[in-house]
Amino acid sequence: MKAILFLTTLFIFSCQSKDKTDSVESKSTEVIETKIDNSNVIEKPETKTEVKDWQIGFGLTHDIDKDTIWKKPVRYYIENKNCSKVAIDFYFGKYRPTDEDKTEKLLGLVITENSELRPFYRWILNKTILIQDGALAEYTGIPARQYAEKFPSEFFEYMDFDKTNEKYTDWYNSIQYSGFYDMDDFENPKSIREELEKKMWKNCKNCNKATLVRIKKFALDCFPDSEKETK
Repeated sequence: MKAILFLTTLFIFSCQSKDKTDSVESKSTEVIETKIDNSNVIEKPETKTEVKDWQIGFGLTHDIDKDTIWKKPVRYYIENKNCSKVAIDFYFGKYRPTDEDKTEKLLGLVITENSELRPFYRWILNKTILIQDGALAEYTGIPARQYAEKFPSEFFEYMDFDKTNEKYTDWYNSIQYSGFYDMDDFENPKSIREELEKKMWKNCKNCNKATLVRIKKFALDCFPDSEKETK
């Protein structure tokens, strides 16, 4: 009888222990499952809109048949086999200019001899001037100056297309900020102006005296006399 009572007590105790163990395991499982659920939180991937935020104000749809540059659809430029891949990436918002060699090479394309692609590269330089900050502004002045020197007639035609005169102001300010060549005498802006005028006049086809006046004014806007010289 005692033996039967002892076995019954042992069985009940064993069941209670199992219940407790199951309860603990169940709670442990719940904790583990909760941790797994928390670890499944994934950050939102960058959207196309976020990538193109820096192009706000460009007036782009990224439809190569709707967007036009210098009276031609963008398709005309980007389907040209000689068009720069980086330039195409710029248009689609995949590449934002920054202070690096890649940007310097991209902006330098504005003086290409390829007249079919030059308007596209000029558009890229102009848009870069619009978004430039302190570091990026170091890269726009020289290509802007080189373009004006090499293609003066094109340059003035491009400036005249903007009736607000804002583009002209943006460009000469960029040149004034970072358009110096290594051989330029920084303390003698007059000598820099003379060199700029000489190059523009030499490359100006069918230009008259009125154009020469514009060249001189542009040179003065880009490289004004220092305060010492004006006193």
